[in-house]
Amino acid sequence: MITTAASFRQFKYRLGSLLIQVPDEQQIQVAYETARKNDPAIDFPFWARIWPSALVLAAYLDNHPELYKGKRVVEIAAGLGLPALLAAKEAKQVIVSDYQPAAIACMNASIAANAYTNIEALLYNWRHGLPDWEADLLLLSDTNYSPQDLAAVEQLIRFYLNQGTQVLLSTPHRLAGRDMLLALSAYCKETCVQELEEQTLTIYRYSKNL
Repeated sequence: MITTAASFRQFKYRLGSLLIQVPDEQQIQVAYETARKNDPAIDFPFWARIWPSALVLAAYLDNHPELYKGKRVVEIAAGLGLPALLAAKEAKQVIVSDYQPAAIACMNASIAANAYTNIEALLYNWRHGLPDWEADLLLLSDTNYSPQDLAAVEQLIRFYLNQGTQVLLSTPHRLAGRDMLLALSAYCKETCVQELEEQTLTIYRYSKNL
């Protein structure tokens, strides 16, 4: 298991005064390579950086505070949790989650840095079933990259749509996730295309009720 490095570098997000604690990449890489010697199948620590999908989703939220102001927000497979942390400034309640304990430690450091009291970082793995968290808004960024997890991701989205939850999914154009996006197209109320770091990314806004 990879644990967080002892040191963080503090990244001040360009929108407002949000502070994100980012682990030291070199220490994370060394920890990963060491862990792989004992477990070659260990997951790469993709959680340990802020990906373009998270950046564009956070920017979208910053421009649409009506989606989360005074509401219950859940982010799943959040990594460093940038979108959820941004929403926490005006949301009623936020749950931000990941399946990696090290990611939870980083998110807790960010929660403390921003002195938030309305957000909780929790362990959750969609391979182990559906969560029992209620939400008005579900946030997902770059979660449709692994073919073996697409069925679980789609099940998760449908689970929340059936509760009346709005869903925001931010993703680069991945061939692997095309069928899932097509299967959910009937619930897509809006798309927003962005260019960032030489990537084309799309935010899909899903709802069963709108």
